[in-house]
Amino acid sequence: MNINKRIRYDLEENRKAWVDMFYILRKELYNIFTDKGTLIIFFIATLVYPLVCGYVYNKEMLRDSPIAVVDNNHSSLSRQYIRMLNATPEVQVVYQCMSMNEAKQLQKQGKVHGIVNIPQEFSSQINTGRQATVNVFCDVTSFFWYRNLATATSYVSRTMGYGIEAKNLIARGATYNEAMSSIRPFIPQEQLLYNPGGYPSFIFPIICIILLQQTILLGIGILAGKNSERTKNRNITPNNIHYRGLFRIIFGRMLAVFITYIPISIYVLIVVPHYFNIPQLYSSPIEVLLFIVPFLLASILLGMTCSTFFYHRENAIPFFIFMSIPILLMTGLPWPRESMPHFWRDFSYLFPATFAANGFVRMGTMGATLIEISKEHVSLWILVGVYWVTTFFTYRYRMMKVRKKTS
Repeated sequence: MNINKRIRYDLEENRKAWVDMFYILRKELYNIFTDKGTLIIFFIATLVYPLVCGYVYNKEMLRDSPIAVVDNNHSSLSRQYIRMLNATPEVQVVYQCMSMNEAKQLQKQGKVHGIVNIPQEFSSQINTGRQATVNVFCDVTSFFWYRNLATATSYVSRTMGYGIEAKNLIARGATYNEAMSSIRPFIPQEQLLYNPGGYPSFIFPIICIILLQQTILLGIGILAGKNSERTKNRNITPNNIHYRGLFRIIFGRMLAVFITYIPISIYVLIVVPHYFNIPQLYSSPIEVLLFIVPFLLASILLGMTCSTFFYHRENAIPFFIFMSIPILLMTGLPWPRESMPHFWRDFSYLFPATFAANGFVRMGTMGATLIEISKEHVSLWILVGVYWVTTFFTYRYRMMKVRKKTS
């Protein structure tokens, strides 16, 4: 008889636990969709930011950078050099100046982003078999201006040099094929293995991952601060009979944010890149979702851990905004992770975006499967376990602290 009572008691407790958890789930979903600050972070930011980034970087490659040319030689060779330079896709000769001072003024006014100065002795040096020089003044205020002008002038100088050397060899009695074989013994063929697009294909996936993580952290921090403000004793949970038991509280809140972010993740990581023709070399969107599940759970639990330290909703905003730039730097976007100091590289493993960004980029631009990025996938699941433990103990500490104050 006692065994039957025990079984009935356990069944009733299990039923209450599920009822409480689903109540918490409904309540947290209601809080998410009724709080204006959370709606802005969870929906408006994730809706607008990917579109803004996509339109800003939509050109893939920077073409026709405006430059000025100062031709002090005025020969057929210098004019040929200018025509070849203007024919490259990297730069466009928009001004041919009479002096360097005129070109410098255009540079200061921002009308050109580079100057090419052809010296007076340019043709005479070439005709007498000496090495000619061309002075190139690059705009280093942006890496792209510098790269375009340096690439274009290097290509034109090399191509024009090949032509002059071939003419000299032919004049000495060599055939055309012998001359070309002499100046170019082999022709390299370039084949892009990964990242077939341009700059957006490289930066856009990483920005999307960081956007998801930071909006999750910020939204959870705002909700936690709001709950703390509403309770009398600054408790992290409302004074409600259903909010009992740490496991059901954590599960309920975690599922509420997770359910909210599944469609958001599909929009940010699949729909928007497809709209902007960002390379998506993964075999199936299902693989992306399977990879992103532990990332979302780890980010949510990290946000819940950090939220226990916020007593006002305004406290979360400066903290997570302050952390956005360091997280961006540690993903390996502006600087290779292999060249980072060991401390910061190890510190970056605390953030789910580090593993998610590297794995998602490999899936999108290299066509990697879940098996090939199993290291990142397993690491994200490990972070889920770690942040589940930290969430449990921080919630417990916060609730015990409130009980002591109440007693």
